[in-house]
Amino acid sequence: MSKEKFLSDAKAHIEKTCSHITKSLQETLTAIKRSEEIYLSLPEFDRPVEKQVQNYHKKRLAELSHLEKSPYFVRCDVVFDEESKPHTFYFGKFNFNQDSIYSWVTPASAIRFENPGKVSYFLPSGKQQNALLLRKDQYMIVEGRIKFLSSESTEYPRKLIFQEHFSVLKSSFALPEIVAQMEKLQDQVIRAHHVGSFLISGPAGSGKTTLALHRVAYMNQSPDLAEKYPSQSIVVFVQDNGTKEYFSQLLPGLGINDIFITTFSEWAMSILKLKSGYAPRFIFHEESEENLDLFEFSKLQALKKHRLKNDSGFSLLKKIYAPFFSDKQKEIFQKQMESDTLDRIDLTILLKSFYQKNRKLEIVSEYLIENKFGKIETKKAAKKMSYNLAVIDEFQNYLPEQLRLIKKCLEEKNQSVIYVGDMTQKVQLGTISGWDAIEENIHDKRQVVLHKVYRNTKNILQFIASLGYDIEIPTNIKDGSPVSEKIFVSPQDEIDYIQKTLAQKTFQSVGVLAKNSFYVDKFRKRLTDKKIHCMTINEAQGVEFDIVFLVGIHPKLFSLNFPQDTPLDLIQEKKKINRDLLYVALTRAISELHISGKENLRNVIQLSAIDKHI
Repeated sequence: MSKEKFLSDAKAHIEKTCSHITKSLQETLTAIKRSEEIYLSLPEFDRPVEKQVQNYHKKRLAELSHLEKSPYFVRCDVVFDEESKPHTFYFGKFNFNQDSIYSWVTPASAIRFENPGKVSYFLPSGKQQNALLLRKDQYMIVEGRIKFLSSESTEYPRKLIFQEHFSVLKSSFALPEIVAQMEKLQDQVIRAHHVGSFLISGPAGSGKTTLALHRVAYMNQSPDLAEKYPSQSIVVFVQDNGTKEYFSQLLPGLGINDIFITTFSEWAMSILKLKSGYAPRFIFHEESEENLDLFEFSKLQALKKHRLKNDSGFSLLKKIYAPFFSDKQKEIFQKQMESDTLDRIDLTILLKSFYQKNRKLEIVSEYLIENKFGKIETKKAAKKMSYNLAVIDEFQNYLPEQLRLIKKCLEEKNQSVIYVGDMTQKVQLGTISGWDAIEENIHDKRQVVLHKVYRNTKNILQFIASLGYDIEIPTNIKDGSPVSEKIFVSPQDEIDYIQKTLAQKTFQSVGVLAKNSFYVDKFRKRLTDKKIHCMTINEAQGVEFDIVFLVGIHPKLFSLNFPQDTPLDLIQEKKKINRDLLYVALTRAISELHISGKENLRNVIQLSAIDKHI
């Protein structure tokens, strides 16, 4: 068969399938409308059942909406043992049985990673199913159109049928079709046994987060695990609200709805019922960065050694910190109390104290009921924090005490938790530096370390490697633009350069990153385009941009000026954080990286001696 005929038949099948899905989608919409119309006419005791029907239809509607744009990514023609007739299966994100489309979590979908010939997979019963894979076609379908198609069979080797040029920028798709391109090893990772801790580690851009979310989707949807891991029993901890919104867009695309996505601070404050403001680190612009580091260091000593005291809020914190603070640090804490702002260490101490008093973590909520006299009363009910599965994104930014508190909320029998991140990318003081710190022992077979970085261009990765970072560069990524380094005398010159550069480009997202928040503010006031995001490097961890401008480079950017009696372990940790912070900044760029300031970056690295830690 010619490639033209092959492609024509494939397009016809997709068009026919999409029309069937569209029809089913319309029928589902009609069913939802009908259910909503009769809901109010039902007796009160029948409404919960009808609500479940509505929820089922709405979930199916979301699935069909995804399938309508991308119905499947693999076709497999197989002959099962003891049969002579071939069967054609299509595998996609969700089932659509009318056209023989099956979800990627079904056991049979494992054959999509095999070469044509003899294959086998295991049924939920444990029985091995043997078959002959006659033909395998791999697709990428976006908005109902074929972007990529290849085919291989027992009669001919793999051949490219069609490939349309498409943008490699992540912003082009809400979720890249990584399921379709996943390596067999990664599929085995996703399907690994569900009990216990699991680690997915790798540098920025290696695909670790996507891999973790696919593991969650498998545990939530596979026939043998779905009952153990319903959506309402899963919690995902993220770094900030930006990442929370990003995950909220990704998860429905994998068929996961109603999962609790939260930050540690949001979670802790809801348990403690606090109304104070929150900042990961209290910033007092009149104090040097070194003084604020020492302030945090003293808090961390208090966190490790404090004993239970009968108090709460700032009163409790003041008592706990008193033995560890210098007079200067007491003044800074007074300013913090006046601003009514808690930081990550404060929250952890308060939550740890709450647990020590109550021996559990729970949320007390209020609800209204009608009493026997017809009056409305307010009642309170406590709900214990308990999860069948926890996902902790960027785990390296959590204090050991925070991770211990999360683990106390895991269902005791399975203790299922997925750690996602990289222990070598710490950007805050006091965070976890080894698994012993939380009594965690993760077997080697449950540790997946990704090495290759797929997000950035070759020129960006080569530039990062030239600074001394150990980074593996894939051979098949595009070169991209050279990294640009400019020397400017003032922030205004940098702003002018950014505006001039962007005026000549089409872009989806731009990140303007600086080490300090007061420097970022200068740019935030002038660069008001919604596609331009001005933030500190710490805030940028976990996000990415088409174009990144790293601004404010100056000779003393990473230099330390601690007093002579500063503990050596604080100095060493701060140097390592500065090294990791720079790596985070450089790896936020997908296609272009611009660096500017008063000094060349390479010179700054040498002046600050963080090159000895790279």
